[in-house]
Amino acid sequence: MKKKPIYLWVLLILSALISATSLFGMLSPLPSEEVLRVRQSHVAGLSAQQLEDNINYTYTVAESTHSIFNMALIVLSAILVVVAIVFLVRKNLQYANYTYVGYVLLAIIGSIYGYVSLQDAVQLVHDETMRLGISVISQAVSILSIVINVLFLALVFYKIWRQQKALAEEAETEEVA
Repeated sequence: MKKKPIYLWVLLILSALISATSLFGMLSPLPSEEVLRVRQSHVAGLSAQQLEDNINYTYTVAESTHSIFNMALIVLSAILVVVAIVFLVRKNLQYANYTYVGYVLLAIIGSIYGYVSLQDAVQLVHDETMRLGISVISQAVSILSIVINVLFLALVFYKIWRQQKALAEEAETEEVA
């Protein structure tokens, strides 16, 4: 009896949730700087320069998440997750694995793009402490995202290797018989 690809179901469900939240975030409207100013005006303990830096940073990040390239990555990612789920439901494990590998590679590209766009936004912050904090957090999140995706990629490649090895052993057994 063949084992069920539970690892792939878990990864695809997590990826589907991430893709769904990204799609909803993409569909939300881009806030204007005036709206951000109103929202930020209630924050206590920040100087006028820090508030302005925070507004500029937030607006630039929102712009980058609504860029054509980022939207294309999100839509392509969602399509790949759906296709991988379809392949998995149809019991075509090999194509499901390859499609998921494509999704993970696209997610790594998205993480790198997000990091680069965040570094551009960090340059708008004049307060050195605030800039350092935002920069460190964005680097940590980007590195964590890439590491998690590489681990998912390694897991899928390991499973593909094991499946190919099992198929070769099964073919060898049939040849002997």
